Amino acid sequence: MNILVTNDDGFDNSGIWALVNAVKDLGNVTVVAPAENQSGVGTAISFRRSVKINEAPSRVHGVKCYAVSGTPADSVILGTRHVLNDAVDAVVSGINPGFNTSRDMFISGTFGAAIIAAALGVKTCAFSMDALDDLGDQLVGKVIAGVTRELISFETPRAGLYNVNFPSFRDNPIRGAEAAAPADSELKMKLEAHSDGGYEVFSGLKMKIDRLPQVSGTDVEVLERGMVALTAVVGASLDYIPGDPSLKRMIDAANQIIG
Repeated sequence: MNILVTNDDGFDNSGIWALVNAVKDLGNVTVVAPAENQSGVGTAISFRRSVKINEAPSRVHGVKCYAVSGTPADSVILGTRHVLNDAVDAVVSGINPGFNTSRDMFISGTFGAAIIAAALGVKTCAFSMDALDDLGDQLVGKVIAGVTRELISFETPRAGLYNVNFPSFRDNPIRGAEAAAPADSELKMKLEAHSDGGYEVFSGLKMKIDRLPQVSGTDVEVLERGMVALTAVVGASLDYIPGDPSLKRMIDAANQIIG
């Protein structure tokens, strides 16, 4: 079982190594990730330029690591087609320090990598959590392992695409896991002028910024109740799939671990 691990924060980010530690006993794990932070690039691919890939230092014994001079999508493509020669059984992306919910899924490099993996016909899941929580939390690692075990199961269809967000657990324990639909929200954009005459773009979910009411069963609302939010979507359209059988197995596995 070959598992490709990637992210959007770069191969040396602590989140990707927490993810490696969570899944390393489930198969042969290989890390292929951007050489530098690529947050917010979505599914961008480096067209019309040479993208280099080099072996990089690994933090986990027995796991090879490669750094790509491009995007998360480039990393998945090179990892799948070049490094592992199309012998990839699953791709897992993350752990992203920061939620990827609602419309953030469209701009997230973490989830963008998963979208590209699904487009290549590989089953895949992205993992994210509160930026201030412990990436190496043992319960989080066990839940990731449980979800990934169901992801790589023969019962999970080829090109299945899943998104998992962990609630903030600094002040309260994780209560359980639920299926969640992407919340309906606009992106609220902010421009900040720089001294060089350019602008930096910041984005956030309108519902979070304006404290709008939450709709029950959406990813943002599920997280606010202290539950892990698991979402299944169609890779080609990103439509939410309610009642996905593989997602149900992932949720059951997570709840058995959480207790």
